[in-house]
Amino acid sequence: MFLGFPRVVPAVVRAAVAILIVVGAASPLRAQTAPGGFLVSAGDTGVRAPVTGAAAQAFLPQRGVFSFPAPYNTQGVRITNASDCGGSDCVDYGYSYWNKINNHAGSNTMLIVVGLNRSRGGAGPTLFTYNKSTGETRNAGPLFDANSSFSYATAEQWYFSRSRPSVLYLGENGPRMLRYDVLSKSFETVFDVTSLLGGGKYLWQMHSSNDDRVHSATVKDSNTYKDLGCLVYREDTHQHLFFTPKGDYDECQIDKSGRWLVIKENVDNAYNEDNRVINIETGVEQVLWDQNGAAGHSDMGYGYIVGEDDKWGANPYGVRVWQFGSNMTSASGQVVYAMPSWSGPGVGHIAHSNSQPGLPISAQMACSSNAGDFSLARTNEIVCFRLDGSMQALVVAPNMTDLNAAGGGSDAYSKRPKGNIDPTGEYFLWASNMGGNRADVFIVRIPTPMLGVAPSATTPSPTSEPAPSPTPTPAPAPSPTPSPSVTDPIQWMYTVNVTASGNSLTKTGGCDGCPDASAVSSGQVTGNGIAQFVAAEASTLRYVGLAYGGPGTAPGDINYAIRLQSGVAEVRENNAYRTEIGFAAGDTFAVVLENNVVKYSKNGAVFYTSPTQPTSALRLHAVLFNANAALSGIGLGGTTTSTATTTSPSTPTTSTPTTTTTTTKPRWAKLRPAGSTPTKR
Repeated sequence: MFLGFPRVVPAVVRAAVAILIVVGAASPLRAQTAPGGFLVSAGDTGVRAPVTGAAAQAFLPQRGVFSFPAPYNTQGVRITNASDCGGSDCVDYGYSYWNKINNHAGSNTMLIVVGLNRSRGGAGPTLFTYNKSTGETRNAGPLFDANSSFSYATAEQWYFSRSRPSVLYLGENGPRMLRYDVLSKSFETVFDVTSLLGGGKYLWQMHSSNDDRVHSATVKDSNTYKDLGCLVYREDTHQHLFFTPKGDYDECQIDKSGRWLVIKENVDNAYNEDNRVINIETGVEQVLWDQNGAAGHSDMGYGYIVGEDDKWGANPYGVRVWQFGSNMTSASGQVVYAMPSWSGPGVGHIAHSNSQPGLPISAQMACSSNAGDFSLARTNEIVCFRLDGSMQALVVAPNMTDLNAAGGGSDAYSKRPKGNIDPTGEYFLWASNMGGNRADVFIVRIPTPMLGVAPSATTPSPTSEPAPSPTPTPAPAPSPTPSPSVTDPIQWMYTVNVTASGNSLTKTGGCDGCPDASAVSSGQVTGNGIAQFVAAEASTLRYVGLAYGGPGTAPGDINYAIRLQSGVAEVRENNAYRTEIGFAAGDTFAVVLENNVVKYSKNGAVFYTSPTQPTSALRLHAVLFNANAALSGIGLGGTTTSTATTTSPSTPTTSTPTTTTTTTKPRWAKLRPAGSTPTKR
């Protein structure tokens, strides 16, 4: 079973959890202080009226920002709707510690990956973006094309890197641990278990330290699916440790510091799961025995674990924090939260992706989510609590989930929210069926000051954008757009439903909101050149850029485009989202070819450089959606020199890590050739 499965669940029903998770909005959500929320004691028995079905539909928009009703009064955002699933119930539910929200600290743009199941009307794992300044939420499109095997994944065990804002770890249920940049669409192999432990094995339930230095994963037999043990891989030294089971093995997880490993396993084959706690630097192992108190539903911090102690403590469903160290015992875990009675399903799933280094545990918080009988206190609410033993709970929002409704899965476990707190500690995300026949994803802004907890101020590394949005191509500072310059008036070889006047375009035909108005230049550029235009107004939807093809009105026809709408300019390449920046009417944009490298600029400052290079000549191409959508200052200039072409990788490649020649810790095994016999322990 996973971390978080009830420990009484038989092995035969331990199933993989499909994953969701997303975030976004349609109007500003970042006030100085998040509104709403209220504090209660852990023993409080108060019950709020459930918010599901018709009550939820009364205040929920189709997509975007809303306020939860009293007494919550917190700000929420609806992320997905029926249009993302073709009307079906396609959102795969999530899990509390595989984070689908990137580390957006210091950036206006939040990236979110959502599993939209292809077998139920979705497009596969999909990227959503949320602009924290404007509140605008967008479906930025599938991460993979329909021919990729990854498009059929649920994204269950995928999670964002904490230190690399646009990089996602992919659990492919194969021998490799992969990293995938969701903006540049490029793969990287972290390691291959075949090179470490031999063939016939695959990785399951991966985790990584917050500095991306240490990784853990369960290793399974490819033929029998048997749990073979837990692998820990140190990326900085290319060394590994392997821990074989001592009893009934479940899973393992490295902590956020990369020093401590917890293996969930029924070591004595009595009662339920115990916690093997291992210092991977010294090899010292201790066991928290289930019968004396151990973490069930849990998540990890920097050198500690926070988890529900299933019915063995004095507090009903008590949540405890165990700080790792020598001579730790079950009794050393401090109780930080509990339910008022033993009735119901308990606290639920613990989320602590907001753990911060250098802060005392008592200055940090975790959150939980569950669903059950509507008469039980806090069972159907999003709740956060400080890890200091004060036993106060911040009630944030109703989860709007009805376990008897059809949406969200075929059983109660699937329907229960297993929500996720983002790395900054400001936002909580979960899926809810709203008492209906399909599930959608929601976000709530956590009023953390009520708990006396400050959001994380961690700045993503690397950070390179002049505007606060993640970009896969670092630039130390905005630089002036290089020559060539626009010197010739624009001439069109093709126009439809537009009026061209001088260097301006206006949509004068077709339907309002349809991509049925287009213009393509007769001139073209190769190697070095520039397409330039002015955003004559800031509201309407337009795509402008450089394209290979001839006449066409689909946004995907433009290979290197800038998408303009509602004061946000996005870079879109073949209609795949790359990054974004704010703009106002009158701003000048350019798509520049410099030695066959494509750069995007606003008012003369480059804000994104493409990782791909053109393969042939390009024409200026514009697609206008809304009636009276307009562009001015349009120009095309530059030479047509042909240059050699390279392309970014589109499929993962395996790169064997370098063998470490020396090690100060003999417990760490060196990388060995594929097919060799693993070190016996």
